[in-house]
Amino acid sequence: MKKIIYKYAPVFIAIFIFVFINIPYETSIPYNATEIYNVEEPYTDFNYYNYTVIEPFIEYIPLDYNVSDAQYENYVSSPPSYLWVNINNTDIQGGNFSVDFHASIMDEVIPLIYTISSPGYYISPGETKTIKVSLNQTIKEFKYDIIPPTKEITKYRNVTKQRTDTKYRTVQRSRQVVKFRIEIGSLFERIFNA
Repeated sequence: MKKIIYKYAPVFIAIFIFVFINIPYETSIPYNATEIYNVEEPYTDFNYYNYTVIEPFIEYIPLDYNVSDAQYENYVSSPPSYLWVNINNTDIQGGNFSVDFHASIMDEVIPLIYTISSPGYYISPGETKTIKVSLNQTIKEFKYDIIPPTKEITKYRNVTKQRTDTKYRTVQRSRQVVKFRIEIGSLFERIFNA
């Protein structure tokens, strides 16, 4: 029996090798491929859109006041003559008030006008103060300009502005990737197909 086994052993080995090399098996083979994908890309829409905002701004306005009296008094025997204005501060804020007096004096040839500026006088809210100046001439008539202090107030205004919008669109992109494919084949096929 041993002789029969040895006699047919090469046949058995040949059959075993033939069957072994013909058994199919899977392998992963890498390859390069181009992959297409989508992305959301921002872009600026240049259609301008108008919108309105309320914007604060600072404005300087004069304090409220009124004049209760404005007169002049010429000297009788010797100078000076006097000019005065009574100013009542009717505002809720105090400040320095100045007055420019424009006096026309009596002259035999040409009428002359003198301008006398008073220094600033602080007048509290609700207070009345007399601002008085003197002149060494006889006064015919006079006018005055009051320079009130200013206060800061915040006001609001509508301002129209423009803006662009950022929108999004889908864009196709590509990239190179390494992929794998499965191949099924026997060792015999791989040797003779290579």
